[in-house]
Formats: sequence, C-alpha cells, structure tokens
Amino acid sequence: MAVIFSQNSGLNDDFWKPVGQVVKSIIQDTDTEKTQYDKIVTDLANVEKSKKYAEKMTGLTSTGNFQIVDEGDAPDQDEIQETFPKLIVHKQYMSQITCTQQMREDGEINVMRTMGRNLVLGYKRTRSELVTNALATQGEKFSMGTRELDKTTGDGEALFSTAHPGKKAGVSAQSNVFTNAFGNDATMLNRLQNVGRNFLNDSGIVQGYTFDTIIIPGNCPTLEDLIKRIIRSDLIVGSNNNDVNTQKGLWNLIVLPQWTVAEGKAPYILMSKEANKELRGTVLFDRTPLDVRNWVDDATRNLNWNGRARMSCGFNNWRHVIMGGADAGSTLT
Repeated sequence: MAVIFSQNSGLNDDFWKPVGQVVKSIIQDTDTEKTQYDKIVTDLANVEKSKKYAEKMTGLTSTGNFQIVDEGDAPDQDEIQETFPKLIVHKQYMSQITCTQQMREDGEINVMRTMGRNLVLGYKRTRSELVTNALATQGEKFSMGTRELDKTTGDGEALFSTAHPGKKAGVSAQSNVFTNAFGNDATMLNRLQNVGRNFLNDSGIVQGYTFDTIIIPGNCPTLEDLIKRIIRSDLIVGSNNNDVNTQKGLWNLIVLPQWTVAEGKAPYILMSKEANKELRGTVLFDRTPLDVRNWVDDATRNLNWNGRARMSCGFNNWRHVIMGGADAGSTLT
C-alpha cells in the first residue's frame, strides 16, 4: 500500500533521531507485510483508487438479443439506459501514538517498535473492518465506531433487501435476503445458489453467475464445522448412502473474525466472485493511502506519530451476494 511519510520533523531532533529511524523502518516493513486483514479486503471487495471527493457508481442496461430480420430491413432500435447511480463519499480515518521521553531514556526500544507496528496494523484492520461491516450486516446503515454509514445500493434499497427493483419496465422486484437457516446438509446451499444464478439484471435478463464463496461470522464454530464437511467431504455428509458429494471443490469458505453475532444466530452469505468483479459489486475506494507524520511536542518532549487515510466502501450492485439465516427477509418453503 506504500505508506507515505509527509513530515519527519521529529527525526531531525538529535535526542529522538536514532530511535525514530527504527520506528520508521518498522512502520515501512509492516506496511509491506501481507496480513489476514489484507486478504479479507481483497477476497471481499474490488479495491480501486480515487482522486475525487466521492465516486459515482453506475452502469448501463443490457441490449436485447439479436433479431431475425428480412433482407434489407433494419432491426428495432435497442433502448439503453443508465442503471441506478450511487454516490460513495470518502471518509477520513486517523490514529496517533506517542513515544514518551521516559521510554527513550529507559531504552524501551521494543515497546516503541511494537507501537509503530500496531499503528500500521490498526490501519489495515480498519480497512478490513470497513469492508466486513459494510457487507455483513442487514439494514440501510452500518457502524464504524460511533458513526453510522450508508449501505444502500443505487436502487435505494439496503444491500440485502426483499424488494430490489429492475430499471426497465416489467422487471419484477427481487430478493437477496432469506430467513432460512443453513440446515444440516447441502439442501439450502443448493437452493440459494440457484436463486443467485437466476437473478435478473436491470433489463430482465438472467445473469447465470456461479456462486462459489460462503462467508460466515467468526463465532459460529458449529456452522463452520458443518460447512467444512459439506464442501470438503468425498461423500454426502449425514447420509449412509455411498453417493458422491456434488459440493466438493465448488466452494471457498471465508470466516470473518470481525463479524460476530449473538448466541443462537447463524447468518451466512453466498457470493459469486465472478459477479463481484464484473458488476463491481463491493468496492473499497482508497482516496488517500496511509500518511504518517511525526514531530516532537515542545511541552512534553514526546515523539508523536500521526496516521491518516481517506477511504470508503460501497456497492455498485447487489446481485453478487445472498444472505441466508437473516433476522428478516424472504422465506423459501
């Protein structure tokens, strides 16, 4: 991600310079280190750069199928419309650490190294939490600390909704949120992936995407164990029949440690990686990468390190994800 050091005045101080250089090196090393937080972001979202205050996300409706026409005749003119636009506004994120003069005098180098490392890990963890909270919640808002952020799509509905409209006339409302529990076998997995495969686009054309990723909270071990057996066993789980397991090798399981649910709850999300990429479903915008400044405070003589970044997460489309086990939604019978 290439951390930027926009000010290093603290490293010009003779007292702090040797230690400051060590902390700066740790910050740079941690920035290039690949962590679970980086993987969560790239697994769930399309990461894009931005040079604007906000990003408008939209698309176009599909053209119709080719028509049979008589010799010399022209086909009917296709009507192409802009799909539902969505404006994603970037937010500022900041954090700060302080290396005290007493730490420097007492030679607590390892403590200050850890503080520098934690500053960068905090930034990476924030990006991961932003994507996790945006994706893995119901409703029109999601929380980041004490702030409430928007998670509606361009059609004005929450990401997970029972009433997603189509853009062109005649396209019925569609649901991508269901109350059905995962169950004890692959039955509901099959049914929901079939729902996703048959989602209609804004023109009413079946998309046909393959859903290949299961996303679950980090505190549902029973559900996690069941899914691992369903998607990795050679034979059908929970059956005495010597029959092939048709789910083996088709799914990738992502367990999100930053997504926790109340006891007794076991929601799950199915995602199509192909749809997420082609439709720009979930997008994380990096407006300003991690920018670190340091300075010596004259009053305390402490060395301060301040990290700042701007980013946002939003949804250009909803058709790449389905939630099951939801508190409210449609119910398959």
